[in-house]
Amino acid sequence: MNESRTPSLLKRILVGANPRRTLLRAVVLAVFTYLVMRFVLLPTRIRGVSMEPTYTDGKIKFVNLLAYRFRQPQRGDIVVITMAGRRAFYLKRVIGVPGEHIEFIDGRLFVNGENVPEPYVQNRSDWTVPGVRLAGDEYYVAGDNRSIRWEYHSMGTVKREKILGSVFAGRK
Repeated sequence: MNESRTPSLLKRILVGANPRRTLLRAVVLAVFTYLVMRFVLLPTRIRGVSMEPTYTDGKIKFVNLLAYRFRQPQRGDIVVITMAGRRAFYLKRVIGVPGEHIEFIDGRLFVNGENVPEPYVQNRSDWTVPGVRLAGDEYYVAGDNRSIRWEYHSMGTVKREKILGSVFAGRK
């Protein structure tokens, strides 16, 4: 008696009382998920150590593609910079905004001549980088892992149009 009820119970659990309604819900959910993942959230895997200890190699994070639709990136934001379409990115922290003068002296960041504390940087190197004045559409970005020698670090100015979005905050 229980054996005959098992397929009926399993069918009811999987497709519900109304299979058409269940199929419609599944299609709506699939379309909604596709739209969100295409235009709002972009999953990306972190590769490399340039943002350690904030984000570690191999972790998967979501990029908020709408983050800068109504506001501009600010100092301290962690942004995703497109290199080649939506396939290759840099993950960096904004440390300079348009119009500012940025330079490093003995590993310390100076913005418009003033030392700016960076509590997210745990391992400093002795970077000394000549100053640069940012244009109206340029931002200065760098990774949080400053123990990497400056010559091997991907950092510097980036045009606003290359900033795709920001990383959702969360666990490392």
